[in-house]
Amino acid sequence: MKRSVHIIAAPVFFLNRPIKSLIRQSIHCLEVPSPTSTMPGTSPVHADSISYGIWERIAFYAVASEETFLGPPSEICSMLLISRSVYHQISYRRNTHLYARIFGFKFDLAAPTRRLSERWRTTACLASELIKRFQALRRIKSRQLHVEDLWTAYLMMLESDGRNEAQLLNYAHLEEYLKSLIVYRTNSQAQDLMWFKNPVVDSLVVWLLWVTSERGSIRCEDSQLRHSIIGILHSLIITGYQHSSVYAPDVFFTLPLCSGSDASFARALQVPRSEIIHYSHRLQLAAPVIAPAAIMALVVRADSVQDLTNVPRVSHDLPRNRAEAIAQGHNGPTAADIFDFHLNNRIHIVDRCQPVLDTRFIEDLDVDDESDTAASCEVNTGSKRHDQDWYRLVACHDPWVGDMPLRGVVYGLGSMAGSWAGRLIEVDLELLTSLTTGHQANPSHSTISVRHRPLYWQLQEHHCLSPNEPVSLGVDDNFLDDFLNAWLPRGVTFTHLGDAVEVYDPLTGRTARYETVIPRSAALYSKTEKLSRSWICDESDGVIADNVPELASGLGNPDISIGPSLSIDDDDEYCDTVSHLSSGVSDILITGKTGELYGDAWGHYTIYGRVRPWDGLTALLRIPSDPSEDHLGKWIFKGYLHDQNFVGRWRETSTPMDSIGYQGGFVVYKTDDEDKSE
Repeated sequence: MKRSVHIIAAPVFFLNRPIKSLIRQSIHCLEVPSPTSTMPGTSPVHADSISYGIWERIAFYAVASEETFLGPPSEICSMLLISRSVYHQISYRRNTHLYARIFGFKFDLAAPTRRLSERWRTTACLASELIKRFQALRRIKSRQLHVEDLWTAYLMMLESDGRNEAQLLNYAHLEEYLKSLIVYRTNSQAQDLMWFKNPVVDSLVVWLLWVTSERGSIRCEDSQLRHSIIGILHSLIITGYQHSSVYAPDVFFTLPLCSGSDASFARALQVPRSEIIHYSHRLQLAAPVIAPAAIMALVVRADSVQDLTNVPRVSHDLPRNRAEAIAQGHNGPTAADIFDFHLNNRIHIVDRCQPVLDTRFIEDLDVDDESDTAASCEVNTGSKRHDQDWYRLVACHDPWVGDMPLRGVVYGLGSMAGSWAGRLIEVDLELLTSLTTGHQANPSHSTISVRHRPLYWQLQEHHCLSPNEPVSLGVDDNFLDDFLNAWLPRGVTFTHLGDAVEVYDPLTGRTARYETVIPRSAALYSKTEKLSRSWICDESDGVIADNVPELASGLGNPDISIGPSLSIDDDDEYCDTVSHLSSGVSDILITGKTGELYGDAWGHYTIYGRVRPWDGLTALLRIPSDPSEDHLGKWIFKGYLHDQNFVGRWRETSTPMDSIGYQGGFVVYKTDDEDKSE
């Protein structure tokens, strides 16, 4: 009898590898009769007689190859037609374990393993996420707009160590989808599709635009598309006071808020929120604030086309270098400074991680933080660079709640220490005034103009270590935290001691000591004690923990469960908790200056500021170093670290907080030029 062999061999037409190869990998010592002869003393193998585990292996190997990596696991469809028995063994409803394995082959697992408890990674959760993602990817590929698909794509990028972005960019063609969507929304007459009508959609589209940006493709953009994108980004930046730039109002340093806080004021400035399904669980999260993405997407479009052919003409009228400027008595930038900014000032863009495919059939589906493709990437690449962005989304959507179960580290200790270069985005003052006084509607794309100015900082980071008491919070005239003075008391003074800084607090009359961070050093401080490098708002670093014991997820238990009926992914029965370990850091201050070289060109400024622990928001006050130049004004910069860029918005401080002052955007990136700014 030969029919059993022929039934097994039927899928050969859709498999990318010979069926015998798959069976050898899966069955090992199983004897399969030849299609043309029957060996004496052997019996033909019937498809229905092959065990559950073997069919799972065959189905997995049918999918797990370089040729079949991109796109849904459609190779299984033909296998489901072999027989009813085979269908029951490898169908989605009967074998979520198989589809969880396929998820691990098609998508990245290191980030969810690092950020989420085991409840989110049962085989049922992974299988459900597999279906959800490929439904979203198919709609993206066919240019359909669904808000939940934008969330799926954005969270996939935050979890990407190579595989996720390959599915999005190479299979679903996300970049082309975004370009079509941007143009369509620009010309749409439907209220829910127009720009600036749906803040969640606006934010997700602009963030996806940023995380998929590549300078090579930007230089090749169609002129009409480029005009549309830049017009939208200009609009978002020039009317930035109308759009989200922080996860909680900047006039509050201490969060979460207590019940006595000004609820109406805080809720009016609350970031938009969404509830989505993520790994089959309901998840409430904040829409990512749009300001950083808009600024970075605009700046990368500017610096991508800056070259020797379009150096500003003003450079022809300036001294060639600093020595020539000194000889001529010239103050300000030289031609060398103009060239340096124009040709070398480049923000950091998101580097692509190449997908590392693992075609092994691993018995235990559990993975640890280093076992997936993240192990092939550097510490500051892959999904790890997006950890802080993720934790802000899931833990900073409600300023009245502090103990979010998924809370993690939103600011890395020592992150601000070092040299920074970038640019200010200045908007037209007359246009901004007309907009804020109601004399002009939203500016049309053709009338918007912004200017880019160089920005250079040399910063130090200082930590108040327990049991030392930190400096007091500054309070403004409205009895709110004094954001316009970087949340510090008016009249505060800093005395640098080399390895520390002493801060005089005029409100208490005492001096607080803050240890100075050593940049790019294994030890944070010159002191000998070792402290954790992680910091959370309750003076601790976070370790995500679940409230159930460790459970194996072997082949015999395809859906991890406790007891006869309760599964740990049941939100009605189980919830996540988070435990914290002390970092010893109770407060973080920043001090700095422009630096000698860049100061001679662009002005000498002194900088000090503070980091808000709830979400990692950093406020820096910039003051002219020379008191005779007070007319240049004091500017406050607020922003977040996104990968290696510090980005946000600035405003002048002479206008009260309850009024809209002159403001714009900025972005700086960390450089290695430690000596240039000295």
